Amino acid sequence: MLTTLSIKDFVIVSQLELNLNQALVVITGETGAGKSIIINALKLILGAKASADFVRRGAPEAVVEAVFCVDDDSPACTCIQALGLELDEGSFIVRRVIQSSGRSRIYINGSLQTLAVLRETMATVMDISGQHEHVGLLDAGRHLGILDRFAEIGGQLADYQALYKKYSDLKSEQERLQTQLSERAKRMDYLDFQIEELSKHAPKQGEEKELEEELQQLTHAESIQKVINASLQRLYDQDGDLLSEISLLLGDLKRAKAMLPQLTAIVDSLTQAQILMQDAVHELRGIAPMEYNPQKIDALHSRLQTIDKLKRKFARTADELPALLAQLREEREGLALTDERLRDIIKQRQSISEKLLILANSLHEKRLKSGELLGVKASEILQELAMQNASIHVNCEAGQGEEDLRADGFDRVEFFLAPNLGEAPKPLAKIASGGELSRVLLAFKRVLVNKDNVGVYVFDEVDAGIGGMTASFVANALKEVSLHKQVICITHLASIACYAEQHFQVSKSVVDDRTLSTIVELSAEQRVQEIARMLGGVHVSEKTLAHAADLLLQARKAASTARAQSGNSE
Repeated sequence: MLTTLSIKDFVIVSQLELNLNQALVVITGETGAGKSIIINALKLILGAKASADFVRRGAPEAVVEAVFCVDDDSPACTCIQALGLELDEGSFIVRRVIQSSGRSRIYINGSLQTLAVLRETMATVMDISGQHEHVGLLDAGRHLGILDRFAEIGGQLADYQALYKKYSDLKSEQERLQTQLSERAKRMDYLDFQIEELSKHAPKQGEEKELEEELQQLTHAESIQKVINASLQRLYDQDGDLLSEISLLLGDLKRAKAMLPQLTAIVDSLTQAQILMQDAVHELRGIAPMEYNPQKIDALHSRLQTIDKLKRKFARTADELPALLAQLREEREGLALTDERLRDIIKQRQSISEKLLILANSLHEKRLKSGELLGVKASEILQELAMQNASIHVNCEAGQGEEDLRADGFDRVEFFLAPNLGEAPKPLAKIASGGELSRVLLAFKRVLVNKDNVGVYVFDEVDAGIGGMTASFVANALKEVSLHKQVICITHLASIACYAEQHFQVSKSVVDDRTLSTIVELSAEQRVQEIARMLGGVHVSEKTLAHAADLLLQARKAASTARAQSGNSE
């Protein structure tokens, strides 16, 4: 419920604060006194766009603040907690600040929020009905949700929605894969070409180095052989070779060592050198002679050129090319598996869609029956509201197949009204008569009062276009609704105002050459005066005052009876 509404520097309001009860609250006053200001302030709280025109002349900003009290298990509480905010003893505060420049800020419990968040949150808290607008009932997009609440099929709908979530995820994945089909095909063709090329020509690990060494040897085969031959001759195969000379030298030193022991180390070193030279000769003789081979050299050059081209093309070293080939093969296999994944997704989606269609048909049957009952009950209330020949129709059209499945089934629901006997029903949103519209909205409110999540109903001149006995019917309906919801009603009719449990009067005055609008809560005596004014206009007689007092008394009795009946029915 709305417990407090505070307005500052808003249009012609300097400052006011309303403390409200959970009951039928009426706001009355002369035409032009400023009742619409209250409605505009509440619309801002609901998420209406701000305007610089709302800021009182000379003020830097306008402020509208509302305090709401909600139940712990209410959708509003869930929305607040989803924002990471906490309720203060079951209450939260919405604050709109509009600067004179037209810019505005939105706060929920002191936390800065967007307009979209405010609208989503407040849609579960408060509802405003006017002559030609209504937050819920005139929006055909919300009719399905209203019917579902009336039908009380939340559990079955939740099962459907859980399955639809899986279906929707598979559908998105399928669409993503299908959009990649052409690109994937091109990629696979390209990979096939690269894999084939690398498979034929990619070098083995270390091959490039081996080829370069072999080429180096072949290219210098003759000079290398000459060096080897010359080395063998100098070491062993000619007169005066090094091994012969070192043998003679060692013989002389060994004879001298007997006379000079200090030569022992030198003899040992030269002996070791002789052994190493003999090993070198053995190894040189073991090297196979290499022959110069132009054809082999050309083949090696060609292979190295091929490797070099691959290195430049793939921007890899020769030793990295084998790993690249393995990587490309892995990617190719993965793309091939995508086809299998796509086929599997399509199969799963088809299986789930069949289950969804069964569930959607079941939902449709229940909605169809509940829609008929909703129409009957709303039509009965319309008859009580002096629209004897009017009837409400709930149009519930089922989808035809998988393409019509949505998150809430495949039904399209819209409320229709036939205001007169013999006339074809028309969409509720196209009703032209303000009086008819007000009563239709009120009829739906009464039918849905125990099923609607919204806790605060605001009626802006619901009495438009009606009077006499019809006004009394409307008053009774408002009172019945107020037994379950907080009802705030702006009215010009005494027969409605007298049913209020809390009555505010809006008035306009001129102070210091400035027009000011004020609102005050009326006492019991003041209510008699206000009801009398509404009955008799400017000149209020004693008879009018007595009539006003009697209306208030009768309204209190009727309200007491209604409360008693409501308590018994519960």
